[in-house]
Amino acid sequence: MASILHTEASDVSIDVGLEFVPAAAHFADYKNLNDIFKGGTLVHATIQKPIEEIVDYIKTGEKVFVVGCNNCAWKCHSGGEDETQNMAKRLEKRGVEVAGYSTPGPQGMSLCKLDHTRKVLMDDYAEQVKQADSFLVLACGQGIHTVIDATEGGMVHPGCDTTFGGETVSESQIDEFCSLCGECIVEFTGGLCPLTLCAKGLLNGACGGAENGMCEVDADRECGWVLIYERLKKLDRLDMMAPYREPKNFAKWSRPRSLMVSPEEATFCSQDGKRTVSNQD
Repeated sequence: MASILHTEASDVSIDVGLEFVPAAAHFADYKNLNDIFKGGTLVHATIQKPIEEIVDYIKTGEKVFVVGCNNCAWKCHSGGEDETQNMAKRLEKRGVEVAGYSTPGPQGMSLCKLDHTRKVLMDDYAEQVKQADSFLVLACGQGIHTVIDATEGGMVHPGCDTTFGGETVSESQIDEFCSLCGECIVEFTGGLCPLTLCAKGLLNGACGGAENGMCEVDADRECGWVLIYERLKKLDRLDMMAPYREPKNFAKWSRPRSLMVSPEEATFCSQDGKRTVSNQD
């Protein structure tokens, strides 16, 4: 199964929530994620968005705190400690004011561990976070939502596209916030993915069938677009609801997909073709 990535045995361990599994000690020597991980870990593969797209998200005068992930994004060279620090420098080089940056936890610690991410951002980096107007998240869609929860509704910008992945395991419940489509649009929906949260995957607002804020497809679930509307309202960004959003390019969602990575660049391959993004200037 192409979306399952494994780890190679070594003396290093990666914490994946319920168990510890062996991890490769030196990832920089490999070019293909399928060669890197052999043995058990499931990964959300991410590729950084082009720097021009990221900068375009940020308003003039907006102070940004950059957040990376020390698990999946670290392995993909899209949001580990080096990439997070480098992204801060790249933003400053382009005139963006950076309030601070952090890659929570030791290597192997996922950003989507809510309690840990909350402690790091709200306690360990409290002063820098207070100065920030928004968070640029170098992680998958799950990590983006974790930052929203950890910061009690902070404004987020996606720094990566999540291309494919495995499973996120917890002791009692799994909540899905990212469909791994490879074409992230949560910049325009307050960090909430309509493709995932809307039962119909609508990209341009609610269908009209919701009752009392609950989905007509599943009465036990809140309407995804009601959640997005309330989120944008809280952020004073209801203007984001107005523009028409083009249909998704589902060729990027085709199977199997692959991601070729190095510390300098990454190439995402799908039926849409090859897309290479540099992580450096």
